[in-house]
Amino acid sequence: MNIDTKKLSFQLLYISSLMFAVFVATSIAADSLAISIGLIGLIMLILTKQFRFERNDLPPALFSITYFWSSVFSINPIHSLSSFHYIWHFAPYWIVSRIKNNYKTIINVLAIFIIISSIGVYFNAFFCIKPANIFSVAWSSLHFSLPNKACAPEGFSGFPSYIGAIMLVSTFFFGALGFYNKKKVYLLASLCALIATILTQERQDWLGLLVGIISIAFFVKNRKIWLIYLAGIVLVVGLAQTGFVKNRLHYTLHFTKDPDIVIRFAMIKASFDIFNKSSLTRKLTGYGPSFASKIVHDDTVKIYKQLANKYHINPNANIATVIDNYYVNILMSAGLIGLILILSAFFMLLRNNIKAIKYSSGEQKAILIGMSLGLIAFYVASGFDNLLGSAQVSIFLSFMLGINSLVISSCHYDRHSEVT
Repeated sequence: MNIDTKKLSFQLLYISSLMFAVFVATSIAADSLAISIGLIGLIMLILTKQFRFERNDLPPALFSITYFWSSVFSINPIHSLSSFHYIWHFAPYWIVSRIKNNYKTIINVLAIFIIISSIGVYFNAFFCIKPANIFSVAWSSLHFSLPNKACAPEGFSGFPSYIGAIMLVSTFFFGALGFYNKKKVYLLASLCALIATILTQERQDWLGLLVGIISIAFFVKNRKIWLIYLAGIVLVVGLAQTGFVKNRLHYTLHFTKDPDIVIRFAMIKASFDIFNKSSLTRKLTGYGPSFASKIVHDDTVKIYKQLANKYHINPNANIATVIDNYYVNILMSAGLIGLILILSAFFMLLRNNIKAIKYSSGEQKAILIGMSLGLIAFYVASGFDNLLGSAQVSIFLSFMLGINSLVISSCHYDRHSEVT
């Protein structure tokens, strides 16, 4: 029995892509299985000489190059290189961007599971029960409560900030699609993701959401945009009256009384202090993906205690060994060269989309606009948390960029067809 290797490779890629659509917002463990299947298909694609590097591939490739660079020049290269995070976390892009089947099915499946994932967030927010425990909890023991920081939703997997970032991008992606084709499942997915973004109580996601909404006018030339802004103003005013939003905004405005914010100030100051004292080599290459935060931690604690005494807040707050700013984290882990590579990737992703939007129409244009707005919101949120440091977020984003690349490629194909 002869096996068509070429056909099988694409089938494996498509199966993997469908699995991502189901699991990127619900199960990081299942994501690993999807990556394993997809990588087999990708290897078969390379061995049968069907793989071609395309122009759209450069920005996602820069992510992997940055983390590989950071690992090579890490203070413990063998440890950093052996984790293969620079391949594993960004593999979904290479898998999804190479499928030959219709990507619309993948988007439809993703919409359904974004809705399911958002329901998990609601359950966590209003009942203080993690979604993973829904089926193991006695329903008679459930007690409804208003959202509070003690029960900040984690979604089906990951911290609130991680599921919040996923919902943030999904809000714009499905919002643009829903407004274009009036498909109820897309509009519902966008609305559910929007509410979940708010309920996670992550202020960086709220800021990203606000900047993304403001940016709509740069992509949509339509009078209806003012209706969206009006609805947004009403929504913001209404939410500002709810207890958990009012509380988070109060501490944001009076940030010296919020230990979480003061800790982040301490992390950033400690990072720059160590960076300034570092050798030229470390300034260029960083300390490695899993070592930068450890090096910064002791100084962060010292600086926080000083600030805590100054602002009269708890000096013994628990300080995690992290750098909650993606750009500062990259600077410390991959150096100036790594930061330049990442910023270049971010810039090129938006530039490529904006160029492609000019030659797109209909649903393709909606996807590119939605992804562009989602990327802008994500870039803003990343300034206040190390979002791509999470496997869940990096796998989700690379998956979405794979879909984005398929759309850009189809736009270029359509344009070429018109010319010929």
